[in-house]
Amino acid sequence: MIAVLGATGQIGGEVARLLADGPADAVALVRDPEAAGVPLPAVRADLRDPETVRTALEGADRLFLVTPHVPDQERLEAVAIDAAADTGVRHVVKVSGGAPSLGPNGVTPTAVAHWRSEQRIEAAGLGFTHLRPSFYAQNLLATVAPVVASAGVLAAPLGHAPVAMVDARDVAACAVAALLDPAPRDAAWQLTGPRPITLDDVAAHLGVRYVALRPRVAGRAMRRRGADAAEVAHAVRMAAYFAAGADGVVTDHVERLTGAAPRSVEAFLDEHRAAFTPATGLARTLSRTRSKESR
Repeated sequence: MIAVLGATGQIGGEVARLLADGPADAVALVRDPEAAGVPLPAVRADLRDPETVRTALEGADRLFLVTPHVPDQERLEAVAIDAAADTGVRHVVKVSGGAPSLGPNGVTPTAVAHWRSEQRIEAAGLGFTHLRPSFYAQNLLATVAPVVASAGVLAAPLGHAPVAMVDARDVAACAVAALLDPAPRDAAWQLTGPRPITLDDVAAHLGVRYVALRPRVAGRAMRRRGADAAEVAHAVRMAAYFAAGADGVVTDHVERLTGAAPRSVEAFLDEHRAAFTPATGLARTLSRTRSKESR
């Protein structure tokens, strides 16, 4: 049986959907089964209540593990990993951080937590698939699309370096492939899109102007919107990491795991074109100005 932790999130939700249509028995481990709204049978498991996690994992032999970026992420993942080791889970598929960001001195506390959790899984003697995705294309919906819609320009703190952006749905497909593999081998996979892309490329595809913000400027804007200090620090450090070109190397790991080529960022942008369309008078004016300048 496959246990899915994180089934109410972006990637975990897609994993749950794919497993619900598949041949394997799978359950979703959630805090509130009645309110979860997931496509799998739901079982109560609260990472802040370790005994519920152990109970929920009884009978499971594979675990999908993804947690939100919270200050105690490492502690929560440790609860899941220890419970997996105690209850006979044989293989853990963990969504981690991009490979270049990881290590004992990783880019952010979150990256360090990911690395420590990977180490904990291996030290426990559990089989492992570490999925290390690049920047999610879906992040553009939350960070870039609102600015394009309101101001007609693409403003972001990622500089001009190439980023090997990956669609979160491809990450989920890789997770399901590993969970369903009858004989998964221990491995770490760096998941990327089909080619590196810059924010200049994204802006050109959308027909708007790109404004490269300094990460600290973006951080101040986040603070004005009410983001907490830890969230701002994480975002600023990761922006500097991407802007430095640290995450621009493409791999074939998505295709090797799933048998299908990864989705392109351009296809993602076209799929969500309405979200990236200037929606105010000022935004449309600025967008038209950009279009004239580019001719």
